Amino acid sequence: MNGIDEFYKNALDIVQQAGKILKHGFYSAKDISTKLNENDFVTEYDKLIEKTIIDSLLKLYPNHKFIAEESAAQNILTNEPTWILDPIDGTTNFINKFPFCCISLALAVEYDLQIGIVYNPILDQLFTAQKGKGAFMNNNKIHVNSTNDLKKAMVGFDIYCSVDEQIKQFFLKKCEEIMKTCRGIRSLGSAAMQLSYLAMGAIDVCPEMRYLKCWDVVAGILLIQEAGGIVLDSEGKFRHIYKNIMDANIIPACTRKLAEDIKNLK
Repeated sequence: MNGIDEFYKNALDIVQQAGKILKHGFYSAKDISTKLNENDFVTEYDKLIEKTIIDSLLKLYPNHKFIAEESAAQNILTNEPTWILDPIDGTTNFINKFPFCCISLALAVEYDLQIGIVYNPILDQLFTAQKGKGAFMNNNKIHVNSTNDLKKAMVGFDIYCSVDEQIKQFFLKKCEEIMKTCRGIRSLGSAAMQLSYLAMGAIDVCPEMRYLKCWDVVAGILLIQEAGGIVLDSEGKFRHIYKNIMDANIIPACTRKLAEDIKNLK
């Protein structure tokens, strides 16, 4: 077993164990507080899951680095093996018992994504990918759709109830543009789940994803790439190696044409 295979096996076990904490918390009372604004929530389960995963990985790999939403958000990517973690992506869903919430964990080695894991224990959906080995949901191989026509596309798009008027107007305008052109829109309230659903063919494209962080998207990026999809940056450039990992502005799609068409919407 080589290094990446070992990292993957151990990380998968750790995430699945942490998923039991998420599932327990989903059905339990929660201590809810806010961070940057009144809609930016955190619970004791976000913090507990993050600590559990980081502590477990550090016991095995004491020299590995971490970028994580609650305790290591200011860390930057280096060429060292670095785990990127969102302990609960979709915290608002988690609080409201809307079952689209998950643990998202990725590993970058020398700036290159090697492992992506997205686990929703509420729906019993485990998405996994290793670079060059394909993408899977519950051990079944998944693949993106081949949709090229935006009129036939299912679009994954979240409108955030932001206190910032500029952000709010961006999402409202973008939603109006999309509604004129696509087959349908689905909003999951979790970027990691949305990207995972694109990888398995339930969604075809996501418009420019803004105002996110690297831990929201990196595991999903690898899932999409390994499932045969494409990820453009917000300028329309293809990311072979995700070096600018702290910039999470992306346009993911099942085909390049679909990504370019949705980017060109006015």
